[in-house]
Amino acid sequence: MRTKILLSLLLYVAISYAQFNPAFNKQEAKNLVAICNYWINGKVKGVDSTYIDSEYKLLYESKPFKMDNVWQLWQKADDAIVINLRGTTRKSISWYENFHSAMIPAEGSMVLPDSQKVNYKYADDKRASVHVGWAMGVQFMLSDILKHIKEANDKGIYNIYLTGHSQGGALTHLLRAALQYLPDEQLSSKNNFKVYSFAAPKPGNRFFAYDYASYTSLKNPSYTIINNSDWVPQVPFSIQSTDNMVEVNPFYALENNEFEMSFIKRLVVKHIYNSLKKPLVKSQKRFKKTLGTNVKTQIEKSVGRFEIPEYVDDFAYFPVGVQVILQPWKGETDDEMLKIFWQHLPAHYYYLIEEQL
Repeated sequence: MRTKILLSLLLYVAISYAQFNPAFNKQEAKNLVAICNYWINGKVKGVDSTYIDSEYKLLYESKPFKMDNVWQLWQKADDAIVINLRGTTRKSISWYENFHSAMIPAEGSMVLPDSQKVNYKYADDKRASVHVGWAMGVQFMLSDILKHIKEANDKGIYNIYLTGHSQGGALTHLLRAALQYLPDEQLSSKNNFKVYSFAAPKPGNRFFAYDYASYTSLKNPSYTIINNSDWVPQVPFSIQSTDNMVEVNPFYALENNEFEMSFIKRLVVKHIYNSLKKPLVKSQKRFKKTLGTNVKTQIEKSVGRFEIPEYVDDFAYFPVGVQVILQPWKGETDDEMLKIFWQHLPAHYYYLIEEQL
């Protein structure tokens, strides 16, 4: 009798582990990108429907938040839930959320347009910075998401998949980061997370990416699936100057005359160095003003005034997650507008995963 009980327990553990294995799983990826395709399925001419396994059931879809972000809750069999974050829509405010790409510190506080003050944390590294538009997008949705995670936990469900496509993919990474640093009273430490983001743009600087990797690389993986001919994962624009590097570097020594060289040689080397650095710093300031202050003004016209930390002097965006690279979609379209997003469509990602992985 004891042997049967022990075997039953071992079988239960084995099945549970198989259902939430940290390794990349092709079938999981197909189902989750199909779920991401939910909002546009059948709306794009020439793109076939994608199939979601019957074990996935839609339980909840949120109302649109201030910047037109929406998220869904799906049940996967009896052992897990899926949180799916919607990507960019056709509404201008959704695009302004993307364009508001100046960076703010990864930890701080902000006052949302409803006058709600929130303390946020996306990284432990003080050098980490994140995309301000998407950082705000996550904060709008976070309390609603936590409410539903708590309800799942009350039912004994602690395995959670996070997914999103395009803007939704970037939001997914930032959501995962926010969940990592919530105190135990807000989120149970029993929860296990597994991320599949598709066609995600870059959500923060390299120090955010390093911090993110410190807790997602092995036991709680975060996969970012990219078609190498899709332009969206290549944005936001990235401009790196020596000010965005670690503090100890040879350029610091050069700027502070710490290299032993003749006076004339030092003048020549510093002139060359400054001619390279100054345009980068100037470009960063221009980007910060245009994609920070100017875009904020436009967003406030739609959602109301809000307060955020000062923008940082950093536009060195860096990819996050364990990258899974796909080769381009070979089909073509005659639709000139659709060509821009042809390699980006979630339905095409579905078929690329099916064919290549």
